Amino acid sequence: MKLVITDSGLGGLSVCAKLLQLLSEPAGANHPNYPADDLQITYINAVPSNNRGYNSMSDRAEQLKTFEIVLRNTEKIFAPHHIFVACGTLSVLLDDLEIPSEKTVKIEGILQIGVKMLLSSLLNDAQSSAIIFGTPTMINTETFKNELFKKGVEEIRIISQGCPDLATQISNDPDSSFVEERIRHWVQKAMLKLPEKYIDTLLIFLACTHYGYRQDLFQKAFNEEGFCNITLLNPNLAASDNLVKTVSNNINPSSTEAKAFPVEFVTPYAIPEREIITLTQLLSPISPATADALNNARICPELLNP
Repeated sequence: MKLVITDSGLGGLSVCAKLLQLLSEPAGANHPNYPADDLQITYINAVPSNNRGYNSMSDRAEQLKTFEIVLRNTEKIFAPHHIFVACGTLSVLLDDLEIPSEKTVKIEGILQIGVKMLLSSLLNDAQSSAIIFGTPTMINTETFKNELFKKGVEEIRIISQGCPDLATQISNDPDSSFVEERIRHWVQKAMLKLPEKYIDTLLIFLACTHYGYRQDLFQKAFNEEGFCNITLLNPNLAASDNLVKTVSNNINPSSTEAKAFPVEFVTPYAIPEREIITLTQLLSPISPATADALNNARICPELLNP
């Protein structure tokens, strides 16, 4: 099976890393079966250049056109069986894409996994509020809000907080000192929006895959503001768990042998050294193979061929 994981940058590498970590563990109660031995994982950085991300594009039309081009070329070059969009920003574009995809290629995004996770937590505690932290593109579409409202969640219980440039800052701050200050800033801004009626329990939803790298700093920032009764919701972890189920089969259900699977990192441009250093530090403890793939990137400008 050829699995492609893609993101508008490098945040989705955390999903890839966690997936590989789960697959390296002995089969057990949570994941009783292993995927086929021929599983190949390719991570596609869907950003056109280091200076031109989706959040800086002129409008939604340009975002759609760019992502469509990358997906078309991904199908042409890598012939995947399954494409997982590990990115909230790009997931909101999926419904509007015009890609003549082959019927054998399934494309799904992290968005619905996140919505399901957040909705379940809100319904389990009627006195809870949720703060959604995300990129400006993600927050401005109000996709999460609208999905939750459809399910009967009161509008007053949902607070959205855009965090401009935070994803890029996380990728370029090896010691995390600057990122810690920025996260504290966005947390303080979000807290000003909290309704008094629903502050018994706070659900902190990290809607950008980059934010999961520094979820400990979100926890710390809220604790320092006097909010210790919070629940951090990281859809990256749920997405990884979902992907394990996607690639699993019943070829050898009684096997307890751990396996290693090849992973390749593909990008249309060379990743700046500072980002590689930062993300290698973050990924290595979870999946050395993912960190190695990042450090041995395949530069593929053909991803942007019109």
